[in-house]
Amino acid sequence: MNDGATVREYQESKIEDEPILGTVLALPDGRVQQLTWLERVLVALRLTNAKLLEARYFKPASS
Repeated sequence: MNDGATVREYQESKIEDEPILGTVLALPDGRVQQLTWLERVLVALRLTNAKLLEARYFKPASS
């Protein structure tokens, strides 16, 4: 039963390990952002997460 409401699937950002780039942030818009040394340390110490890093690298559609 479809009541007209469409559900848009949202892909969350996540921290991945790329063979060439090392630790990267995979953003929902398809971009891959390489993490700095400090960001990698903060992730390892669990002082930051993918959602907080995504907010730092977020680019509005108008830019």
